[in-house]
Amino acid sequence: MTVFTVFGGHGKVALLFTRFAREAKHVVYNVIRNPSHKEDIEEWGGRPKVLSLEEASANEIAGLLKETQTDVVIFSAGAGGKGGPERTKAVDYEGAVKVYDAMKIAGLRRLIMVSAIDNRDMNQPPPIHYTAADVKWSEEIHNAIPTYYHYKFLADQELIRRSDDIDWTILRPSLLTDEKSSGMIALGNISVKQPISRETVARAILGFASNAESQHLVIDMTEGDVPITTAILAFLGRRESSYDYPL
Repeated sequence: MTVFTVFGGHGKVALLFTRFAREAKHVVYNVIRNPSHKEDIEEWGGRPKVLSLEEASANEIAGLLKETQTDVVIFSAGAGGKGGPERTKAVDYEGAVKVYDAMKIAGLRRLIMVSAIDNRDMNQPPPIHYTAADVKWSEEIHNAIPTYYHYKFLADQELIRRSDDIDWTILRPSLLTDEKSSGMIALGNISVKQPISRETVARAILGFASNAESQHLVIDMTEGDVPITTAILAFLGRRESSYDYPL
């Protein structure tokens, strides 16, 4: 049995992850800002914990991690475009950094960061496997939500700087849908335009979180044609990150 604590615990992916983790006999604590979400969390099998990443200190977050006896942290929090650039910075970047600090205070190492595909330095050339259509899509999506990508990039970059302290895995799903999962996934050097079911992402989070071999890897994912478990094992066998963040 593993004890997970999920920041952004009321998000759609987080709730699906909670259900799958509970079915596998794990314990999931869902960190939420709004107390009115408690019943939702409990219906999905989670254990709600009310805490605001914007207001809490790293020490307060560390206290929660110690109290719950957390084994693995899942960071799936985000402002979701609400509250303007300052709130995006406060949640997606500063909130993430507080969690990194809290993990060190609590003596906790394992973290799954749910990031986003194509989260990269746009001043550098695109990855060599990108097609012309991928490059066009990349430019369009970064122009559409530049603040989100800016702070997600800084959060991922800072996480990698802390590799001596944190056994991180960065998962970067493509455009999310509410379609039922096909049970199939593509990992690694993939087209950024292909969408992925939130259910598939949630199952992949559990698969990677349950395998220590995924630490210090950046993993792009879309819906694909290989069973999730098979694809994860194959990817881990290659030990090839999808992206190298400049430090």
